[in-house]
Amino acid sequence: MSAKVAVAMSVYKSDSQEFLTMSLESILTQNYENIDIYIEVDGPVSTELSKTILKYSDNQKVYIEFHDENRGLATRLNNIIEKCLSKGDYTYLARMDADDISLPHRIQTQVDFLNHNEKVAVVGSDIIEVDSKGNDLFYKKMLTSHNDIKNMVIKKCPFNHPTVMFRMNIFNDKKIRYKERLKNTQDYYLWIDLLYYGFIFANINQPLLKFRVDENFHSRRGVDKAINDLKSRIYAFKMLDVNNTSNFIHTLALFFLRLSPSFIKKFAYNFLR
Repeated sequence: MSAKVAVAMSVYKSDSQEFLTMSLESILTQNYENIDIYIEVDGPVSTELSKTILKYSDNQKVYIEFHDENRGLATRLNNIIEKCLSKGDYTYLARMDADDISLPHRIQTQVDFLNHNEKVAVVGSDIIEVDSKGNDLFYKKMLTSHNDIKNMVIKKCPFNHPTVMFRMNIFNDKKIRYKERLKNTQDYYLWIDLLYYGFIFANINQPLLKFRVDENFHSRRGVDKAINDLKSRIYAFKMLDVNNTSNFIHTLALFFLRLSPSFIKKFAYNFLR
């Protein structure tokens, strides 16, 4: 029997009904069948968005929980991890965002990879960035080998978060969780923790997901994001042996870039990534 996969998604009041539907359908129509979807609704949402979510409540593959309080992505992903661990029959846990689109072969490709690479704990993939209308903007290629990913962890985030698939058993250790105090950068801290504990990373050089980049993508990355990014790099310096002049310079440059006007951040994102 094929390995059972849980897909973790958090939905927030700002999420689009249209994009959410596209995201869910992209998982439900995968060419890999042994999948369940866990949706945590993080705080109050509109009646229209609630109706969109509830359309899937009769689907036996979809598990939905509404929450009165907005607690953030990290908390809701941890909620899903605990639920999946308690069920005890999932081999892998995949991430998915409410506005992205998984390509039809995504889950099968990642399951096959993990089945054939038993030392790898987390695998991600390349992405195709798309605009709000679904038009292709950019092909983002990721580093594939663990050593390259670790050595570049200050300058390049190891994964596109919505593309990752974890081995479920890594969460048997209670230390391996998203940090719930964080409202962003929670994924980067998790990558650092996993590297610190010796887990192996990989990316598949295929685009397995279409990643939505909307008009507000750069304007949302303001002072708070700049400070959190800086703190996340300081955390990486503390936990991992990545202390060198190049990494220090990059960290400071990234901090000041985050504080720059949106048009400069957009230029840098397009040409320096």
